Amino acid sequence: MAKQNLIAITGDQLVHNYFLNQLSFNFELSSVFIEKTHYPNPFFNSSKEIEAWNDFFLNRSKTEKQLLKFSEHNNIQDNPNIFNIEKGFLNEDKTIETISKLNPSKIIIFGTSLLSSKYLDLFPNKILNLHVGLSQYYRGSSCNFWPIYNLEPQFLGATVHYVNQRIDGGDIIIQDSIKLNKYDSEFTLMTKPIILGTKLIIKTINQNFLNLAANNKIQPNGKLFQIKDFDSKAIIKVNNDVSSGKLKNLLDLEATY
Repeated sequence: MAKQNLIAITGDQLVHNYFLNQLSFNFELSSVFIEKTHYPNPFFNSSKEIEAWNDFFLNRSKTEKQLLKFSEHNNIQDNPNIFNIEKGFLNEDKTIETISKLNPSKIIIFGTSLLSSKYLDLFPNKILNLHVGLSQYYRGSSCNFWPIYNLEPQFLGATVHYVNQRIDGGDIIIQDSIKLNKYDSEFTLMTKPIILGTKLIIKTINQNFLNLAANNKIQPNGKLFQIKDFDSKAIIKVNNDVSSGKLKNLLDLEATY
């Protein structure tokens, strides 16, 4: 097999560092593009909403650091070219021209802004996305949160798919659900799809599963969630489901270990 010229495009948070570190332990990355993360400022109606919002991100960060361990900083091996991109510049002509000159055999993306159609025109069937959700049920943003919100932990998982013009709507290459533990918290449930998805994309590249997409019968038609949908009210709803025991009762029924 000819040597692959792999380019990774991702964000700058802990989960993205984990993704990059794991990729670099398994493959020689020729170049890495890191997009600065920018979340819109939320609007709060009360001090309760502010407290719920802050506590959520604090506890999520603690759990990610525990489960993702060494990935708090980039430990990318083989010294690939690293390009830092401001939010909103991923689809600029200059960025796209830089990637084109690198002549990638595959572009692996996770947690980025939506790619413009220029990418699809220049790199047909070369862009793979790690989506931390099962795209026949959940598409878009925070899809490792919404199944918890909807009390559907059985739909937590990850999907590797080709990128097309539809958000998380490309042909599915491989996907799997996480294993549920009756002692899972809402935060371990959100982190597990990231770990699983990273394993799936490594497996995809290693075993050349790319030809599976054409024969995959799963239709990626899940409900689309956007960044604006995630707010303090959604967090409070999950908090209530946790404190009332609703989530634990479900996990007791659905847990596999």
